[in-house]
Amino acid sequence: MNPELPKVTRREILLTGVGVVGTMAALGSVPLPALAQTSTQPGSGDTLPQQQIESIMQTTGTLTNGVLIIELERSDLKVTGPQGIPFKPAFELKHEFHFQPTGAGQAILNAEFTFIQSEMTAVLDAILGNGLTIMAQHQHFIGENPQTWHHHFRGIGDPVQLAQAAIAVVKASGTPLPQSQPSNPTTPLPKDRLAAILGGSAQVGSDGVVTVSVPRTDSIVLAGVTLKPDAGVSHTIAFQPLDSSGQTVACAPDYAFIAAEINPALRTARALGFEVHCLYNQETAEVPQLYFSHQIAQGDPIDLAQRVRQVLNTTNAANTPGMPMSVSGVISSVGATTLTIGKTGATTTLRLSPTRNTPSEAGSSHRRWWYSTPVSRSRPTPRSRRTALSSLS
Repeated sequence: MNPELPKVTRREILLTGVGVVGTMAALGSVPLPALAQTSTQPGSGDTLPQQQIESIMQTTGTLTNGVLIIELERSDLKVTGPQGIPFKPAFELKHEFHFQPTGAGQAILNAEFTFIQSEMTAVLDAILGNGLTIMAQHQHFIGENPQTWHHHFRGIGDPVQLAQAAIAVVKASGTPLPQSQPSNPTTPLPKDRLAAILGGSAQVGSDGVVTVSVPRTDSIVLAGVTLKPDAGVSHTIAFQPLDSSGQTVACAPDYAFIAAEINPALRTARALGFEVHCLYNQETAEVPQLYFSHQIAQGDPIDLAQRVRQVLNTTNAANTPGMPMSVSGVISSVGATTLTIGKTGATTTLRLSPTRNTPSEAGSSHRRWWYSTPVSRSRPTPRSRRTALSSLS
């Protein structure tokens, strides 16, 4: 067997798209103590010191699929968003900190931080001064009053030290501390139906805000760590009630695209009446590179959810019709070969050809493969698309 062709037996060959690293990728990283940026797979069985992290962050969190999610709301800000919508803190005015264990007592932190202009320099200095890696700075919505901005940053290391670094950033802003999460939040919105339409899971926050998270089906690697979808790389759709009955809402999708999905998705969103307020990368050193777009519309929650699902159907989101979920097989010869894609009882066999490693892939365990020619299929599938496949050996 040619040693350059790895045998793939117990792993899925993960469907990814081709992304181009955003301009923020040029920013360097400042490692935390005991930093170990090696390729790490999720699901190691490690646990986080949840109570210690919550104590440091001065609020309680939610543990989802092994990822501890800490949210802190900017209840000190009174912001009117586009279309005159009064933004509730749980809707679009909060910090999010995602802690995922990576093994050997280490963790990765992927964070999003909300600030106003007067806080910009102090917050950035706190990120850099506490050994965290800044990844992005941008606005989410045009025309807010006052305008809010957002930093995205990460860190890899001891989870307690990560929490200490994160709370130092929080204290550089006017964020009220400590905070308590609602023990039994209620909403007039049909959260279960919204989740079913969108193909995700729904959470109720303060002021009746419902947020639905819809994972992508590909694998996202950040700074050498394979992230779980709960670590801040899923599509999220927030619904804020605009009346007590919940018949009218503000709907704010936050999509996570690969490069090839951007134009089809934005064309669909515009045709369905959504305002598109931004498009940016929020992570660096990410494979494939994701690009996020915040959008907004008002109306009936069920109708808006159905429209959002149409946009999701242009992406590699969970429950997208005709989207292969995984590829498995054995690569055993030079040149063209075949693999089988399976999804819910349907299979498609594809002919693949290897490509050369790019300079950024040299020495890594990633190889890219292209498919474009269907060989056989058990039922009709959508038109074949040239899609990149990455295998983890």
